Amino acid sequence: MLKVKSMLSKKDYKLGIFYGKDPETEELATKFIGHLINDLKFCYACQISKNKIDCIQCRKHLKSHASKIYFYIKVRGAFNSAEEDKINLLPKEIPPIDFLLVIGIHKNLLVKLPEYLKDKGVKAVIVPIENPKWVSPELQVKVLFEFERYNIQAAFPKPFCSLSKEEDQYNKVGFHITKQRNYIDEFIDYFQIGVPIISILMSSDGRSIEDACILQSAPCGSTNYIIQKLKLKCFNKENQDEFSLIEEINKAHYSYPCRASMYHDHILEDSIFQKSGYIVRNSIRCELYQARYKRKLYVKLEES
Repeated sequence: MLKVKSMLSKKDYKLGIFYGKDPETEELATKFIGHLINDLKFCYACQISKNKIDCIQCRKHLKSHASKIYFYIKVRGAFNSAEEDKINLLPKEIPPIDFLLVIGIHKNLLVKLPEYLKDKGVKAVIVPIENPKWVSPELQVKVLFEFERYNIQAAFPKPFCSLSKEEDQYNKVGFHITKQRNYIDEFIDYFQIGVPIISILMSSDGRSIEDACILQSAPCGSTNYIIQKLKLKCFNKENQDEFSLIEEINKAHYSYPCRASMYHDHILEDSIFQKSGYIVRNSIRCELYQARYKRKLYVKLEES
């Protein structure tokens, strides 16, 4: 394996999780948590692939964050119209934590979350949106404003694998993320999840991936699987390199599988599923081209 300097924070953080009662939401929450704790049984991509291959053990070198997760609570969604009843559906007390991950809870509970957390010492709240039905743009802006008002940092990445320390179309201040975001950046660095960041070593002929290191994974853990599937694949027809690479990434992305919604999202102008595929493809392609350039440069230096 490539040895690359870790981006991991030196601090010790605590994470809590609220998730909704819908079965699809629970499945997504299980996927995210399975990656964080490095549960080797949660990924079955190899077994359900077309060729039904044995597990390729792509996760065996990963760290587990199980000791950093202080609670994992399913939040029921049934309530009546009384305002006090909505907030009472959330736990009365939670252990002291730094970060709260909120996955697919009912919108009427989400809107009360900033008030609920105001005295609980939470530094940052991450609300991934994997289904456009979870959070409307109007609600997103409203809740983000309330988090700002209570001096709690928050992010609404859509999809979760778009979360980045860089401000871009997926990480806009005032829409996706609060003005203050240093703790959100700490969350990204500490758990090493968000937009995939990869370091690749190309073969001597520049036609295949010899080795790779995942510096930052998609939160569902798909990056490790996709990279392993690409290793030693030969892209040897120069005029078909681009198509061949995209095809292989798409196959692995579907096989993992990605659980993001296929419903059209009018903000993204596409489905969240398709956007997540674009994000991972773009991350790998950019690094692959850089790795090829580095390999060519290295060969030239050796020959000079």
